[in-house]
Amino acid sequence: MPLEGKPVLKVLICDDDPVDRKLIRAYLKHIDDREFILVEAGSEEEIRAALEMGAIDLVLLDVQMPEKSGMEWLSELAGTQLAPVVMVTGFGSEEIAAESIQEGAIGYLSKVGLSRDRLQSTIDKSLSRWRQLKQSQADQQELERLALHDPLTGVFNRRAILLRLEDQMKHARRYQEDLSVLMLDIDHFKTVNDRYGHLTGDRVLCMLAQCLLDNVREVDFIGRTGGEEFIATLPRTDAEGASVVAERLRAAVANKTISADAVTEFHVTVSIGVAAFGSNDTTTSLLDRADGAMYTAKNSGRNTVRVAPAPWSA
Repeated sequence: MPLEGKPVLKVLICDDDPVDRKLIRAYLKHIDDREFILVEAGSEEEIRAALEMGAIDLVLLDVQMPEKSGMEWLSELAGTQLAPVVMVTGFGSEEIAAESIQEGAIGYLSKVGLSRDRLQSTIDKSLSRWRQLKQSQADQQELERLALHDPLTGVFNRRAILLRLEDQMKHARRYQEDLSVLMLDIDHFKTVNDRYGHLTGDRVLCMLAQCLLDNVREVDFIGRTGGEEFIATLPRTDAEGASVVAERLRAAVANKTISADAVTEFHVTVSIGVAAFGSNDTTTSLLDRADGAMYTAKNSGRNTVRVAPAPWSA
């Protein structure tokens, strides 16, 4: 059982030489600042079995492995980023060290002059680099997410939804598939902000975004294009099918109860325009027709759905 209070590290030792594995095992047992769970593998089959078990914290990988070289294993492990890999070699070589790091190893260790202190130092530095790398990747992913998503509602921002619509239009044109767009606008949204305040208005926008996400498919995209206006793109959906989706969305929004404060509740509605993609459509022409249909819905009393004329009959 791991000692209470000590961090536990599960280490996979990949080395076909049992004497070398025994030496590494002995040094690890004398590192007292953490508890080690050791898994040893000397063949491709054993390495595969160990990796399938998962939950590996560190891999000590010998450069010279049978069946499949250590560098080949490194390439595979670096691609999956399952765990940090420290390359181990029976002879010191700056060239191998540089190649290992270049191929994705987080550290490098020579068996020549190996000691407990050197092993501990390499492990500590490698785990520190791994944490920094994962944090850097997480930061980059967050930056990319922020660049693509509306910060208030979490759905795609205008730039991102238009890029995805362009891709869907290219696909629909190439494979002669249906594609439709919904344009939604909250009715009397200015009145909501004026009467209940902008914080409540923000909650309404978030409610609408979530309502959209809850009522479309995973292949559909939702974006906020500005203010109280949203777009939904529906691949492989014709105007009739899109109208059904739009009506379901309209009803779902109208049935939502919003709390302005402890005693005040109200409802909002949306006007929705539907436009089906035509083979000669551009992004601008398709959205213009959806926008026109949305304003027809507003001029028809709001809280309704209107379908734009097909592009060939407009």
